[in-house]
Amino acid sequence: MKHITLAAVLLLGALTSSAQVDIDSEFSDWTGAIPDGWFGSKTNLAASGVEPVVEANDTIGVRLINASTSHKRFSTTAQTVTSGEAYDITFWVRGQGDIRTGVFDERTTGSGYSPYNPYVTVNTSTWESHTQTVSIANSSALAEFILSVNNTAATGIEIDRVTIVTGTVVPPTAATIAEIQESTAPDGASPLVGTVVATQGTVSALNGTSGFFLQDGTGPWTGIYVFNAPGTLAIGDAITLTGTVAEFNGQTQLTGLSSLNVVSSGNALPATLISTAAGNTEPYESVLAVVAPATCTAQGSFGQYTVNDGGGTLLVDDVIYAHPFVVGTTYSITGVVQYAFNEWRMLPRFAADVELYNSVTDLNGTVLRSYPNPAMDLFTIELQRTAVRTELRMIDANGRLVRSELITGDRAILDVSGMAEGLYTVSLMLDNGAEHVRVMVQH
Repeated sequence: MKHITLAAVLLLGALTSSAQVDIDSEFSDWTGAIPDGWFGSKTNLAASGVEPVVEANDTIGVRLINASTSHKRFSTTAQTVTSGEAYDITFWVRGQGDIRTGVFDERTTGSGYSPYNPYVTVNTSTWESHTQTVSIANSSALAEFILSVNNTAATGIEIDRVTIVTGTVVPPTAATIAEIQESTAPDGASPLVGTVVATQGTVSALNGTSGFFLQDGTGPWTGIYVFNAPGTLAIGDAITLTGTVAEFNGQTQLTGLSSLNVVSSGNALPATLISTAAGNTEPYESVLAVVAPATCTAQGSFGQYTVNDGGGTLLVDDVIYAHPFVVGTTYSITGVVQYAFNEWRMLPRFAADVELYNSVTDLNGTVLRSYPNPAMDLFTIELQRTAVRTELRMIDANGRLVRSELITGDRAILDVSGMAEGLYTVSLMLDNGAEHVRVMVQH
């Protein structure tokens, strides 16, 4: 569907570079094998994948060919943009493949790229029009607007006109993590996919330099993964942030952060007690959880182990921390629940997240019993014998030492009334080793 009637009044194939971007490109003018105003520095689609669409000796559009599942960028030449602006990108398209839009504006997140809009799947021989909006997070004279394509047919996907005009900036939607995560969709996709949201929570786990997990309260739907380098963030940091809700390989994420502010640090992180079966369900995706007692039943490959509390199996993976589990041994395991590579797994964060499950006695026979668990005010540990030296250390769910004292009698009574709710590990440092008891503090 070529807009021949507009040819006299439109700038055919030319792109302008000014503070007010106003692009109307019909791909009529080419220099060599490249359409004028396109194939900017951020283009990584091979030149061989860019062809003119010619009908009746008239060049009417551009054909983009990328049959792989990995997206490739086809971008404009440099444009000048201002932070806070929004642009509506309208394109006419036909053929077969997936196409979406984005922008490079040198922002400090995402290597300078905005979050991409959702893919439009095209499978038609007739022209159809689509409009997507991108928001500018950083003023730049080197901005490039992007068409991202993948899964095209061998004959490619054809575009005959692109217009980029100033749009309306939509303020972020305030949403809790639970509002972002809770879903009735069969695949668990967020009802807010593609929405820019403002939310808050406490950092519960760090995934190297790739991202981090965020927690808001306890129970189902209270965790989410943030695909953004954590930088100086630490577990226990309470933060506010603005980002776009996305689905990646079945996992709900926040991407393309435009703001992130640390409100406070050192906050307690209570873990939600779940069954191993529940660890394979959507409500606990990205939630900081604990399974106990869970017996290691098998060792798999790539650092994976299988545990079972009697109600079903759950994978434990070494993505963040590798623990040498022993098949046949029963543990208390804390970690974030992750969905990736078509499977559910729990990711412990550090050594204190994995402890032998010992409700009455443990390896050295020192702990006779501990009670109550959960504890509200006082937590008692009774010892079967008194060691020459028994040092008690209490570690919170963030791996921090919160209490240390010497035990001289046959019992230790710990006042936990003033402690934050959450899961704690009490370690008894003996002259012949160490023993551990876990307690959940709940008020």
